[in-house]
Amino acid sequence: MTTTPPVPPALGDNQEVAGQDEFLPARTGIPATAEHAISALIARDGAIADYLGPKIAQCEAAGPIPQLGTAEWEHLDDGDPRKVGAVFVAAREWTTITSLRRWKVLDEPRQAEVERLTCQRESSHAVCEAVDWTKQATRLSHAQLVRRRSVVVQ
Repeated sequence: MTTTPPVPPALGDNQEVAGQDEFLPARTGIPATAEHAISALIARDGAIADYLGPKIAQCEAAGPIPQLGTAEWEHLDDGDPRKVGAVFVAAREWTTITSLRRWKVLDEPRQAEVERLTCQRESSHAVCEAVDWTKQATRLSHAQLVRRRSVVVQ
């Protein structure tokens, strides 16, 4: 007699596994919908920008922060807070650009749906305008045609 190993209980969508990112459902490690995932990342981008703001302000207290990777930045002493501040500024800019790209990804399907519905509406209006509705209204109905055929057959 063989026994099968016990199957672990299924995790619900809202349950989390220890150590897992708070934005990802526990069952698959992948968000339930792409929109939910992108929205969560956008929220996290905002939190990152909020975190970096005060750090950048502290670094700016030592003077203007040069752009990351420039000659001016390379000549700064490694202990100069402006050198780290340039990294923070670059991280904030990258987060902002990434967030904008994510918004665009969310917006594209909505725009496509709006265009599709607009095209449908315009097509239906064109069809309605092409039909002579007074002529259609004077045509015999199906019931009238059945009655006429029954009179002829009898």
